Amino acid sequence: MKRFMLLIATVTIAMSLFAQTPKHTEWKFSTKRTAEYLETGVYPATVGNGSIEFVGKKATTAVGVRKGYPAVENSRKGDYWLMTLPVKNLKAGTAIDLWLPFLAEPSDTPNEFAWEYLDGKKWQPIYPADKKGVNCYSTTSKKWPRMLWHSIRLANGAKSGVQVRLRQCDNGVAKCSLYGSTSGQAPKVAILDERIPSDTTRILFIGNSYTYCNLYPMQLKELAWHEGHYLDCTLYFHGGYSMKKHLADHISRETVEVGGFEYAFLQDQSISSLRIGTSADQNVVGEMGKMVARVKKYSPNAKCIIEMTWGRKDGDNATKSKALQDIKTAHPEFFESYDAMQKVIIKNTTAMAQELGVGLSPVGVAWEIVRRERPDIVLYVKDGSHPSDAGSYLAAAVGYLTLFKEPFKADTPIRLNPEVARYLRSVAERVVLKTEN
Repeated sequence: MKRFMLLIATVTIAMSLFAQTPKHTEWKFSTKRTAEYLETGVYPATVGNGSIEFVGKKATTAVGVRKGYPAVENSRKGDYWLMTLPVKNLKAGTAIDLWLPFLAEPSDTPNEFAWEYLDGKKWQPIYPADKKGVNCYSTTSKKWPRMLWHSIRLANGAKSGVQVRLRQCDNGVAKCSLYGSTSGQAPKVAILDERIPSDTTRILFIGNSYTYCNLYPMQLKELAWHEGHYLDCTLYFHGGYSMKKHLADHISRETVEVGGFEYAFLQDQSISSLRIGTSADQNVVGEMGKMVARVKKYSPNAKCIIEMTWGRKDGDNATKSKALQDIKTAHPEFFESYDAMQKVIIKNTTAMAQELGVGLSPVGVAWEIVRRERPDIVLYVKDGSHPSDAGSYLAAAVGYLTLFKEPFKADTPIRLNPEVARYLRSVAERVVLKTEN
C-alpha cells in the first residue's frame, strides 16, 4: 500500500509539474477575450498557461488599433505590459524563446521601450540596452507591429513563475497595443531546456502568411536548438506580400537594414513563381534580385536563400483574388491540378535561384513527395493553400537542412505525432541531402 501511495504521489506531482510548466504558451487575441480583458485587466493565454496585463496607475484600457487587440491609452513613463508564466521548478540555465509583436502611437517618431525579464529578483534586459534601459523601439507605422523575438536564459532558474515586461521609457505614447489575431502573429513563449548550443547563427526572415503560419520560423529555431545550434532571428512578414511589396515597405526596409545577418530566408508570394517568363511576369526575378542586393548591402556576407512554395491542394483553390486573375487567365493550365502547379513552381523557383546565384530551400519538392507517399498526412489547412502544422514542420525541417547540411540527430516532433515528424524529417533529408534521386 505504501508503495502504491508513493507511486500515486509521484505521478500526481509529475502531472502537476507538467500542467504548470507548458512547453508552449500563446496569447491569440479575439474580441471575446479582449472584452474580458477590459473587465478584469488580465488577458489569459489561449494555449498553455499564462496571462498578460498592463501595469500603470492612470492608463486607460481600451480596444487596440484593430478590433480585438488589448490596448492602453495615456500611459506614462515606467508603465509596462507584463507577461506572466505560472511555471514551476525551472532549472537554472533554462532557456526560453520569446515572441512579442506590439504597436505604439504616435507613429511619426519611434517610441522607446525596455524589453526585460525577471531573473531572481532583478530585471534583466532581453536585448542589450543603453544607459536609460532602452533596447527596442516601436515602428513608425500605424498599422504594422514591431516584431520582438529573442531567447533568454534564466541564470537563477524559476521556482514559481517567470515574468517578462515591455516597459515604456518615454512620455510621448498616446496608445500602445499588443498584436496578433492569428496563431502565427500572437505573443508566444516556448520553454526550451538547459543545453548550451555549439554555435550561434544570425538569420533574417522576410516573408508573408506562409512564413508566419504555425510559427514556422520558431519551429525552425526549435529544431536547430535541439540539434545543438542557436538561431538569433529577426523577421518581418506581411500577408500576401511579394518581394516588390517588401521593397516598398518601410518597415521591411528597416528590418533588412539591421544588418549583420549570416543568412536570409526570402519567401515570395506563393503564386509569384508561376509568373516567371509569362506575359503576367511582373519582373519577379528582378524584384527578388533587388531584395538580394538590398540584403547584401547591409549584410555583405549573408547567404540568401529563396524559399520554394508548394502548389494549391487542388490547383485552382484559393486563386479567386483579383490580383491573381491575370496569371490564371493567361495560363489556366497551371491551375488544373496540384501536380501541374507544383511542376511549374519547382522549375521556375529552381531556375531563379540559379540565375541569381543564391541558395534554395526546396520545400515544394519535399511537399510533392509527402503528398505522393503519405496522403494520410494533411499538409494544408481548410483553404487548401496555407500549411497545416505538418506542412510548416516540413518547411522547417527543409530549412534546417538547407542551413546546416547535416542529418537530424534529435527527435523533435513540435506539436506533431512523433512518427509523422520522423517521416517528415526523413523526406527533408532525402531532398536536401540527396540521399536518394
